[in-house]
Amino acid sequence: MDVSIIIVNYNTEKLVIDCINSIINKTTNINYEIIVVDNNSDNGSFNKIIDTFPISSYINTNCLDIKFIRNEQNIGFGLANNEGFKQAKGEYLFCLNPDTIIVNNAIKILYDFMENNTECGACGGNLYDLNMKYVHSFGYGDDIKSLLLRKSFLKFFFLREYIKIKKYEKNIDRTKLQEVNHLTGADLMLRSNIIKNEIGGFSKNFFMYFEETELEIRLKRAGYKIFFVPDAKIIHLEGKSKNNNKKKFYKESYIEYYRLCYGEAWAKIAKLLTSKK
Repeated sequence: MDVSIIIVNYNTEKLVIDCINSIINKTTNINYEIIVVDNNSDNGSFNKIIDTFPISSYINTNCLDIKFIRNEQNIGFGLANNEGFKQAKGEYLFCLNPDTIIVNNAIKILYDFMENNTECGACGGNLYDLNMKYVHSFGYGDDIKSLLLRKSFLKFFFLREYIKIKKYEKNIDRTKLQEVNHLTGADLMLRSNIIKNEIGGFSKNFFMYFEETELEIRLKRAGYKIFFVPDAKIIHLEGKSKNNNKKKFYKESYIEYYRLCYGEAWAKIAKLLTSKK
């Protein structure tokens, strides 16, 4: 098995069905499996997904299997992916958001890049909206400086770095293969042996948000690089998979990220700089 594609579902059956269809229609020249992990959906969506993809629906494709896992409760994005990792047989693990649509042979492109670049621990592709306009795919810059630059009064002390980041963001070249600070978790390809034998999966400290960033920090500290691969094209329907507690989860995970990666003192600073006036 070349790639195990893990998709987490929570009441998003239409998105998941469209995502799987795009995978089957666009992915060639590699053998892969799809693992759908359901976070205890309460709208019958999990059974609808199962019923949509009997073996006959993909038997003549490069998809070797579609597996279905149902969690007894909603355990969040990262831990649900971890459940998929346990059953994955692929040489590579590909975490894919349910609100994505594969545009070209993106999974094969990412697979080929990993095969040819052994120093790469994770890679991801170019993300677009429905109009094929760029959306957020990766992050640039030092995490500590990015934290301090959140507040305007601190920009004065790090003016050179602030100007450098803004200049890069304005002139960012989304056609260029490049090493990046971190990739979004919407499409994240990882080496299975590194996850299972070296650094482990996603941290249990996150329900959603920043779990992929924290994992990628561990990858880099283990000596691996993270790359943005622009030729792999994927539509990301941002906001379609909704959560009413988005702001709460985001802030809690942001602070926890700094605690795990940089220590308690930086977590306190993150909490201070993200608190409401």
